[in-house]
Amino acid sequence: MSLQTFITKHLYKRTIVSLLLYPLSLPYALIARIRRKQQSNVGWETDIPIISVGNIVSGGTGKTPFTIFLAKYLQEQGKKVAVSHRGYKGEFENILTIISTRDKILPEADIAGDEAQLLANSLVGIPVIAGRNRKNAIRMLLKSFPDLDYIILDDSFQHFKVKHTLDFVLFKTESSYGNGFVLPAGILREPLSAISDADCLVFTGKGDLPKFALSAEKPIIQGNYQIKRFYSMEGDDIEFSELKDNRVALLSAIGNPISFERTIMDAKLSFFKHYVFPDHYAFNKIAEINNILDDLSINDIKYVVTTEKDFTKLQNYLELPLAVTEIAFVPNDSETFSNLISSTLTNSKHE
Repeated sequence: MSLQTFITKHLYKRTIVSLLLYPLSLPYALIARIRRKQQSNVGWETDIPIISVGNIVSGGTGKTPFTIFLAKYLQEQGKKVAVSHRGYKGEFENILTIISTRDKILPEADIAGDEAQLLANSLVGIPVIAGRNRKNAIRMLLKSFPDLDYIILDDSFQHFKVKHTLDFVLFKTESSYGNGFVLPAGILREPLSAISDADCLVFTGKGDLPKFALSAEKPIIQGNYQIKRFYSMEGDDIEFSELKDNRVALLSAIGNPISFERTIMDAKLSFFKHYVFPDHYAFNKIAEINNILDDLSINDIKYVVTTEKDFTKLQNYLELPLAVTEIAFVPNDSETFSNLISSTLTNSKHE
């Protein structure tokens, strides 16, 4: 049984296996509760609004695409924005480094980690810094760009050393919180009660909102990740008809590969198979790429559809016939989103 199959079978449903694992999750849940209660109100406070984008579930909920959407939205409102990312599994996770400025993407972006690099590539004119020390990241950004209006922290809901002006907490509507258990018995990083510290819940995907969301008395934004285009390694558009008329496969190393499959299927594109790798996989083994190429040839697969996050690690394998999927978050109700941002930040102590 693959890891993804195990997760889907036991961590999204209450089974004998997840019930057996439940006792192991109790200390984890207790520590998370204590940590949030003791530290959530003692963080360092800066002079400008700090917006956090995070979640309480393990795996992908689309934090980075939402961060891109949010940063672009604020930029379109004439605000000066910067983004801080931990740089997970990148060269600068422990060494704070600015990887893009308002003028250009710096060479350091190429080794900053897949999500940090994606942010730098996607946010033209918006500075991006990589590194896990968020307090010093904010200081470095403010020193380099003293006129900033906002700083967005990608994946920061569990980071208490810096006070947040606004906390977005993201969920997938279809799976929301799995079987309701904390790791390792479920997919929750901390108990569901943590959403009491959220300012806004964001749900993506189809389906009805879960009961906990309706009873949380929090503003709710619903939206979807929609495909803007497919493009080649060279950046040229690939027509949808070209993909639809040929046999394609998917390739991903993301937190929620099933969500990627749904996005592709929602676009009415069928695929022959899905090469699934662990989240943030490095793709540094030539033999694995050669095995994929052999499989493509045997099965007459013309295109390999992948994510922009994975493309940051696959772009040097020129022999792969990649079709990169550019995805953007689109709110169901843009006016509700705009009103929430405006009212929350206007009423904050920073304004």
